[in-house]
Amino acid sequence: MGKLEHIQQHLENIKSSEGDSFVYDEKAILSEYEKRDGENSSFIIKVLSIFGGILASIAFLSFLLLFGLIESEATILFIGIGLIIVSLFITKKFDALLLDTMGISLFVLGMALFIFGLFMFEIHENVITFLVMAVALCSLFVVRNSVLSFLALLIISGSILTLIITTDAYSLIHLYINLHALALTYVFLNESSIITSDFRLVKLYDPLRIALVFSLLFGLVGTSKNGLFSLSKSYYWTSSMVLILILIYVVYLLLKEFKVESSKTKLWVYLLSALTLLPTLFAPAISGALLIVLLSFKVNYKTGLSIGILALIYFVIQYYYDLSYTLLTKSIILFSSGLVFLLFYVFLYKKLKSDEKV
Repeated sequence: MGKLEHIQQHLENIKSSEGDSFVYDEKAILSEYEKRDGENSSFIIKVLSIFGGILASIAFLSFLLLFGLIESEATILFIGIGLIIVSLFITKKFDALLLDTMGISLFVLGMALFIFGLFMFEIHENVITFLVMAVALCSLFVVRNSVLSFLALLIISGSILTLIITTDAYSLIHLYINLHALALTYVFLNESSIITSDFRLVKLYDPLRIALVFSLLFGLVGTSKNGLFSLSKSYYWTSSMVLILILIYVVYLLLKEFKVESSKTKLWVYLLSALTLLPTLFAPAISGALLIVLLSFKVNYKTGLSIGILALIYFVIQYYYDLSYTLLTKSIILFSSGLVFLLFYVFLYKKLKSDEKV
């Protein structure tokens, strides 16, 4: 069954349960979903085109700098500001793929020149970070473009991380992870209420969702690799505890969605979940990747699911590599974790089989 047929079937089920009082515009709903599918299918083309435009812009800029055609700091700064303004105008006024791609490419190049020009004026790096964040925030409110909104959100999250690094407040990375995990959970679990609260949020929801996924991963990377940040592992549990509690809550929602009524089954699921998550108490990167996987699975978000699985594999390998134990101890840890996952799989498999027989 295709996606549109599935939507039609879902609408018919709602109508049959609600009665004749339920009224909806089927053509408008299907048309909107077709439009959103078209935008999603062209997203990869846009991204590839944007990369091509960025590379061409960098080549042109390198040519100007190489031959000394741009020497003034003020010139670089004003060109950057001008390119940002032009890019916002193009993406706001035009919806064509070529112009849209050109506008986003100019935005990236303009931001690069803007940052470079500020550094040439020897402005303090924290002030530069705040200015870049302000430009990204203004761009987010001015233009309702999915790719540009995605870039602006990433710039804002990257600016927050930059401030944490430049001020040597590395312990705030745990607060960064916790806030992004809570925001990600809220956005994933409240799609309908978010997009219906304000029509302008319809186009911003998808870039917000994927940007939060990457932003959370940026923070998790800082805790996954030893020596990347000056962090004490003694406080890793402050991130992991929040992530684990959110994961348990998502498990509760999944049990509710699958209509699991047996108290014994629920107890086993919670017990196995706790055993699975316990080893991640001092590895928030693993529990964070698990959260992305579980949330994406619950809302059937395939992109997030793929990213979460890849991140989970990487974080597990990195965690195993950084363990300061003997090879035998590492093998025991992996063996125990794998055994818990296998028990979880066997339990779920038997449960699903028994439900099918019923």
